[in-house]
Amino acid sequence: MNRCRAVVLLGAALLLAAPAFAQEPPPGAPPVLRISVEDIKPGSVGTHEKQVASYLALWERAKVPNYRLGLTPVSGDTNQVVYLEAFPSYAEMESVDKKMEDAIGSNPVWQAESDQLERQTGPMHASQRSMIGVFRADLSYQPLKMDGVAKARYFNMTTSRLRPGRGADYAEYVKQLNRAREKAQIADIHTAVYQVVTGAPAGTFVTFTLNRSLSEIDDSRKNAEARNKAIDEAIGGETVVKQRAEMAGQIFDAGSGESALYSVNRKLSRPLPQFAAFDADYWTPKPASPKALATKKDEKKP
Repeated sequence: MNRCRAVVLLGAALLLAAPAFAQEPPPGAPPVLRISVEDIKPGSVGTHEKQVASYLALWERAKVPNYRLGLTPVSGDTNQVVYLEAFPSYAEMESVDKKMEDAIGSNPVWQAESDQLERQTGPMHASQRSMIGVFRADLSYQPLKMDGVAKARYFNMTTSRLRPGRGADYAEYVKQLNRAREKAQIADIHTAVYQVVTGAPAGTFVTFTLNRSLSEIDDSRKNAEARNKAIDEAIGGETVVKQRAEMAGQIFDAGSGESALYSVNRKLSRPLPQFAAFDADYWTPKPASPKALATKKDEKKP
């Protein structure tokens, strides 16, 4: 699988980060994201998923603040898994790592379990890598807050790779588009942009949108022509649109603009409790009652 597709995943990490809150408005996109990408050897995906469940159970018992979201591709390499961790700062990322190390390391039983899981899962990986990105609020358009993100099931993400020295041009290019969206009063678009600062080539940016279901993409496509026409008019008309097309050729590197669609995998995720609370039926479903299980069993009888 093209490794550039892995970079695109960092945007989705906004799902996880936020300080605890009570009556405050839902938090928005997190400032710092860590993305771990794992390529699983063919034939090992199912076993790997079970081992991940053991990892998550261990972290839950140890009560470590290691929260993450697991994503799997809807299209492309189905053997890939992506884990996203979000933090309010680099200092908090360091703190979480230390708490994890101290908690597991101070308990011989947990350390032995962790070591065993590492030995079991290690051979299942074809490769593992990580990267860090930062949120660019100035380039984003009406990004969803945590309550909206918690209900999302799909992430469409587009990777932009810039030519050397074109960072400022890219920023103005995107800001011009967002100003046109505001002028046209476009309310059904929500984007978040992240800049990769380490673990990927310089000049890598990611734009992503979220969907609760694939049917929302159908609805968006039905309205695309009218929406794009309104944006083109707001941006300055046909002449400006052509100028932007020429500018894009100067700003973006060859192969830029690659999109990928990913789905949330609940079995691979350990979301922040406040995040999960926004859609508790999905993230923390209640076990089926004995009566319901019995009824279901009877329904299967011939």
